[in-house]
Amino acid sequence: MKKVVMIMFAVLLAVSLAGCGSSKNDNNAPNNTGTNAGAPVDPANFKEMHLEVLSQLPTNPRKPVEDKLTPIWREKTKVIPDFVEIPAGTDYKSWLQMQILADTVPAVIANQNGIADDADNMEMLKKAGMVREITLDEMTKYMPLTAARLTELGVTMEQWYKASVDPTDGKLWAIPSLPSPLLKDEYRKTPYGESRLGNGGYGVWMRDDILKKIFPSAMSAADLKKLAIANKGKLSLEQIMDIPIKNLDNLYAYLEKVKALDIKENGKTITPGHLQLDNTRGALQWSLFTASGLNMSQAYPLVINESKNLYSDYQLTPEWKAYISFMNKGFKDGLFGKEFYIQKNEQRDAKVINGEYAVVNMWAPIAANQEKVKKEGKDYDWRFYPIFANELDPSNQDAANQYFPLTTKWNSKAINPKKVTDDMIPQVLNWIDWNNSLEAADLRAWGTPDMYTGEGMERRYKPEFKKVEEYKLIGKQDETGDGWYYGIQGQDNTMTNPEVYGLAMADEMGFVYTPQIVYPFSVSNYDQATLVNTAWQQHNMKNMTLYAELPVDDATQQARAEYDTVTNDLNNNLVAPHNDELDNLIVKAITSPVADFDKTYKEYTDVLSESDIADGVKKQTEAWMKYYKLREGFLKKLN
Repeated sequence: MKKVVMIMFAVLLAVSLAGCGSSKNDNNAPNNTGTNAGAPVDPANFKEMHLEVLSQLPTNPRKPVEDKLTPIWREKTKVIPDFVEIPAGTDYKSWLQMQILADTVPAVIANQNGIADDADNMEMLKKAGMVREITLDEMTKYMPLTAARLTELGVTMEQWYKASVDPTDGKLWAIPSLPSPLLKDEYRKTPYGESRLGNGGYGVWMRDDILKKIFPSAMSAADLKKLAIANKGKLSLEQIMDIPIKNLDNLYAYLEKVKALDIKENGKTITPGHLQLDNTRGALQWSLFTASGLNMSQAYPLVINESKNLYSDYQLTPEWKAYISFMNKGFKDGLFGKEFYIQKNEQRDAKVINGEYAVVNMWAPIAANQEKVKKEGKDYDWRFYPIFANELDPSNQDAANQYFPLTTKWNSKAINPKKVTDDMIPQVLNWIDWNNSLEAADLRAWGTPDMYTGEGMERRYKPEFKKVEEYKLIGKQDETGDGWYYGIQGQDNTMTNPEVYGLAMADEMGFVYTPQIVYPFSVSNYDQATLVNTAWQQHNMKNMTLYAELPVDDATQQARAEYDTVTNDLNNNLVAPHNDELDNLIVKAITSPVADFDKTYKEYTDVLSESDIADGVKKQTEAWMKYYKLREGFLKKLN
């Protein structure tokens, strides 16, 4: 009991710590922001340094046999990260509050669940004096490789810095990822651009042997592959949409037919579907959002359609209610399994790998299942299918727009001045700089130069590295010499060396001319999900406009700060106190009797409709529209 009370006290103290004071940095954070005046230091003179870094640890038991990349990283930076990870199932904000109270915030907060991308988290760290301002002068001196990569995209270090500062105080508290390579016209015209331009959506994987039992005329995975090869890797959305599942009613009917088949796998009855990524409230949105038919603006969680005078939290729309009703009926009908909300993620993944689901979310470990199927001599595969490829409605804000900003907040890196002193800053920034570099991105994508010949679109692996080629192109594993044998990450993200890949997981940090891009389309590099997504995105491109976001003026920056302030207040002070209640209510709405759905769903939406939250949404809407209109003057049309 005493331990529980102490934990509760600690959390309450942390919350009060986060909530007190103004939004400016007029608090007790140390002024540890010296410019480190003088000429840039020579990285060759750095001494080996260990840094405790918050990131993500690999989950695959395999270790590289001949690690080619880690020694290069250590030679270039002399930094050896000692990684810590937020335990699975832990609330990130509560975890951070406890670390602040215990003074155990790591030296560097790197890629870990958006900790350094969240303004409320950063405010807590600022008030505790556990995040350091990074100055433009320091970045200019100690991050020349980053500057060179920015220059290649037509962006200066100063522009990147100004676009990345905290709009509430004009200071940079975390180093973000790089701008999108698609700012560069050359890259937009490559296969890299083809697979990223245009808005797509969400998809599901469907076991094709079960699919063929229900829809005999539908293509199997092998049939789709043959069609793709015949068309040299260029398929239209119409060619892919051969399965008569166009809406939630169609999907529900399909899952019911799967259940009626009563098929066994490994002695267990196959569960028709697992559509959520995991059993959390947030996963309801990110796992299958296009199934609702909604389009999100950049002002999450708002759906905005000015022509219809619609400015609404997506959870309060009729479309979202229909989606949750679908989940409710499916759960009660046994389409998702009784254990849907109680099993752990690893239990779910094990079932996917064992083939015990018929339809699963787009992020399910299908590659691991395919390897198992091959080893066991079974004959089924998976179709990747869009859910649902509805036509874009340009009147919905941002549905038909794609933006390429000067900064990408996801994957930001924050530095704790209690663990990193001023004299360490040159080396720490050099470490981040190396990870940002084009050379590092090239090494991550291909391995070392002895492994391939040629350059650009003509680069190819040497014959003796055929296993690495297959690993990179189609995810084929071979422990006697695949990519992971050499410490090179492939399609299976569980085989990750965080020292090499952990600071650069944002897509924008990657190398444009990867093996998947430069190899001509063939059986050897066929990737079904990429093919389907590309067809979907290119289908939408005919109605879309591409914009580069240019540096804004002070008035627009201030409008952004105002929007961030009201959004943080809404999320952290108005909605967050209800999070546990909302989690329980949405589960209740999905798992209660179907006859009670209207009542149980109303209990959920009544919380979101409370006067203080509704007022917060109204303020968020007004602040967003003010910023949105001002920002229009700083957008450059790219197509």
